[in-house]
Amino acid sequence: MNVAAHKQRPSLHPLERALLVALVVDLLFLPWAFGSTRWWSQAIAAALALTAFVLSLWPRDYSGDLVVSGAFRLLAWPRLVRFVPFWMGAGLLALILVQALNPAWVYRVNTRVWWMEGVPHVRWLPSSAAAPYEIFDVWRAFIIYATVWLSACAAWIGLTRRRSLQLLLTILGANAVLLAGVGFIHRMVGETKLLWVWDVPGAHFSSFIYRNHAGAYLGLLASVSLGLALWHHFESRKRMARSSPAPLWILLTVVLFLAVLFSFSRGAAITFAVFVASAVGAYFVLRSANPVPSTIPRAVGVALAIIFAGALFGILRYVDFAPIEKNFRRLTEPNEASVTSRAAVRNAAWDMYTDHWVLGTGAGSFRYIFPMYLASHPDVPRGVWWDAAHIDWLEIPIELGLPGILLIGGILVWCLARFFRQAGWRHPIALMIFLGCGQTMLHALIDFPFKNPAVLVTWAVLLVVALRWLELETPERGTAGK
Repeated sequence: MNVAAHKQRPSLHPLERALLVALVVDLLFLPWAFGSTRWWSQAIAAALALTAFVLSLWPRDYSGDLVVSGAFRLLAWPRLVRFVPFWMGAGLLALILVQALNPAWVYRVNTRVWWMEGVPHVRWLPSSAAAPYEIFDVWRAFIIYATVWLSACAAWIGLTRRRSLQLLLTILGANAVLLAGVGFIHRMVGETKLLWVWDVPGAHFSSFIYRNHAGAYLGLLASVSLGLALWHHFESRKRMARSSPAPLWILLTVVLFLAVLFSFSRGAAITFAVFVASAVGAYFVLRSANPVPSTIPRAVGVALAIIFAGALFGILRYVDFAPIEKNFRRLTEPNEASVTSRAAVRNAAWDMYTDHWVLGTGAGSFRYIFPMYLASHPDVPRGVWWDAAHIDWLEIPIELGLPGILLIGGILVWCLARFFRQAGWRHPIALMIFLGCGQTMLHALIDFPFKNPAVLVTWAVLLVVALRWLELETPERGTAGK
């Protein structure tokens, strides 16, 4: 009966398929374009997000094999105006626009050095630092935040079928494994060029210029992989299926876990360990909330356990974990440079926050204003351009001020309220994605993962997809059943 019902489901609307393609291309492009840290990649990502947003708003006519009974027209804009993050996101973009039009500092440069020069501005309005676009400025930040806003809104109003959400997550999970494979190859052959084409200085991994961003992205997508594994597991029980793709997704989750380790990102590894511990407890919550007995023969489970045990033994026996051990051992060394320097930078950044917590310094301005605080903090290493505070929980309030934090906080509160109102802890996909997003927020306490567009945009879209999936499976609380 379940198979017959599955075959009778109407196909996806052509506009929804086009929207799905636009979102997938955008979300795949972000990590492969070197994490979308360059201006050209951010412009392309914004154009793809705008395309997805327009497709999501376009009216859809359902008839024929697209419906079970009764033709109708679907209008997305009423749903959009009820989407609280749409208005808060629009308010955040308006705030950044005011900052951009009211610069308090201007970037100056001669043949040897650069400096910031104060200029007249409206002091009671949010301001910014006018700087070269190709380096980074408030307009680049505006484009990144707009990409997040457009992508999240498009996913919320345009994805109307669970099949679309499942396809999106499946493709993202498979792409993350591919990225991990590229990183493994780089490590094995000692490749120093990024994707074999770009000789970029610094510690990179896979397609990401900065290994900590790679670790944060792969850790986030590991939560998607694990969520799909658990969802297939419980769905196979409900349908009394004799097999399930859940073991495959578990194996892919292990691959992503190893990729996080071999990215040599200590922050990502530590926060991913916290996620794994939380996921173990979450599994028992899900199991008690979905009390359906398994129909898979016991012999299959035993065989899979033996295979996983053998694979784990092979990994521990033949994979060289010495570089990872050495990387973590450095944390125990006294006066370890990466620890002491970041602590000094955060102390200076706190002084910067106390001076600008009300209106902020302007999106994308930290790297230009922070050097003014170095004179009072001689322990901050010189000769380095500190373009980040290495703590997003502090740098974002510095740049956006109290209005920006209230808007972002409002969006997060709305997401959490909706998650608990729809009992998201009972759903494997929603619970794992929310734990994965929490992992990224924990990482942001010790680094700056949200300054990477690939991490930021994917993180926001995954939150929306999790909430959308919950809504589609509880139509009495939303509009999906209408």
